[in-house]
Amino acid sequence: MQLHFRNRYTSKVWVAVMFYSPDGCRDYGQWGTRGWWPIDPGGEAFVLNTDNRYAAYYAEAANGAVWTGPYGPIYVYQNAFDSCINIGSTSARLVGTRLVDLNGYSSYYVNLTS
Repeated sequence: MQLHFRNRYTSKVWVAVMFYSPDGCRDYGQWGTRGWWPIDPGGEAFVLNTDNRYAAYYAEAANGAVWTGPYGPIYVYQNAFDSCINIGSTSARLVGTRLVDLNGYSSYYVNLTS
């Protein structure tokens, strides 16, 4: 299943994701984290291919808007990252994520709007 994001917001956004990764993150909570995908207004990005039903995301816009939620939290870094949910650093910050249910979709699109 593929996870895509569409920026339907007025500012550039950056997206980070959390995804099930029992092999890659076995000793660190079994969930992987990756970021950032920059998406200009009107643009879209393919961010993940997974066999798991669930994923989660956090996004922030150039103007300060955020898309956050109760899942996670995950560590996000200033620069691009590829990590696991339970690997943190003093150079990271914790954010909550929104759940995505990919069940039944070969390609799922999240529309980031105000």
